[in-house]
Amino acid sequence: MLVPLHGIASRHDLPLPFSYVVVAAVLALGVSFVVLLLAWRRPRFEQLGGRSLPRLTRLVDSPVVRGVARLLVLALYAWVALALLAGRDLLTNPSFGFVYVWVWVGLIPVSLLLGPVWRVTNPVRTVHALLCALARVDPDEGLLRLPRAVGVWPAAVGLFGFAWLELVQPDRTTLAVLRVWALAWFVLLVLGSIVFGRCWVGAADPFEVYATSVAQLSPWHRVGPELRLVNPLAGLAAWRPPPGAVGVVAALLGSTAFDSFANLSWWIQTVQSSAVVTVAWFSGGLAVMILVVLVTFSLAAAWMGRYGDRPARAYPRLMAGSVVPIVVGYAVAHYVTLLVAEGQHTAILLSDPLGRGWDVLGTGRLTVDNTVFDHPALVASVQAAAIVLGHVLGIVCAHEKAVALLPERAALRGQWPMLVVMVGYTCAGLVLLFSP
Repeated sequence: MLVPLHGIASRHDLPLPFSYVVVAAVLALGVSFVVLLLAWRRPRFEQLGGRSLPRLTRLVDSPVVRGVARLLVLALYAWVALALLAGRDLLTNPSFGFVYVWVWVGLIPVSLLLGPVWRVTNPVRTVHALLCALARVDPDEGLLRLPRAVGVWPAAVGLFGFAWLELVQPDRTTLAVLRVWALAWFVLLVLGSIVFGRCWVGAADPFEVYATSVAQLSPWHRVGPELRLVNPLAGLAAWRPPPGAVGVVAALLGSTAFDSFANLSWWIQTVQSSAVVTVAWFSGGLAVMILVVLVTFSLAAAWMGRYGDRPARAYPRLMAGSVVPIVVGYAVAHYVTLLVAEGQHTAILLSDPLGRGWDVLGTGRLTVDNTVFDHPALVASVQAAAIVLGHVLGIVCAHEKAVALLPERAALRGQWPMLVVMVGYTCAGLVLLFSP
């Protein structure tokens, strides 16, 4: 039997009409060449600048506001934990929708609209801070020092693990399986924080690293202690990705691409007709797709080493931010309908975590509004626009980084491989969404 994709339900979108694919691909190619031929030759976003927001900074940094936000998020996670540990083992259990939809997909709009808010409200950080307060120890201090070279590689591994859970793991919509994964996530992060201090959460929590990466495209950024409203491209260009950032974006883009790829008729027929177990096919396919993104991007970025003054191995990390818009665009195109439908359904189910007919939150009597799906052309337009816009922003960011890292006379030659790779990602995304 073929393993169904996604943790719960399935995407509600329709294959893109071929005309949409052609137009979107032509736009992506055209804009890419225009950026290279006519765009600036010197960095434009070296300084974040933006509008100073002292009042908002004081409000956001208020201990009361931060404390309330942390407690609310912690209470929400405790409520979901109640459903996970004591609820009924049915798809109507809200813990499935919370993990696979609200957290995995919902972090994208939250991070784009509110910036790195997840870093502040992460319940693991809150639990660790409470434990340190009880023990009267500094949360920044641990038993060992985490080497800087580790960067966010643990989170990249964690993202692969979650993608495997969502797309490959048999019986992932059973409480027994989800409990094991949730417990492993929580214990590894809390114990790691005790050993290495709270910097471990920023290095190993796949959801925080995911949210922090996406938040680089937010208009809210810190300049020193001050919160500013800035050009999102300036914020992304100013980002200095940590070691392992290439692994993070490769895991994000590759897993989403595999989710689409595994819906192709050719792949389904191949897996069903093979004597090899389905889990092996899907595990290998997921790993290969992520490796394809990792290798192609790394090679394209390393090409810049021929023209710059840094070792070739340094450029993939420095250029990792340019993939973030493509990740966001493809995720929006791929998951927006899932978030609309299953996100509402999860909000309804959260009123009754134990399946006893409760309506604690007052949402139990609501129904899912699927009006948007009555307009498939609108859905298709949003999907195509999201991929093309992500591509355009990625190309612009890559160009900005290239002219900042390379001599002016070599900036264009140094980024040609990157252009080819990004166009390939965009066209592949369009084809995968279009293909039946």
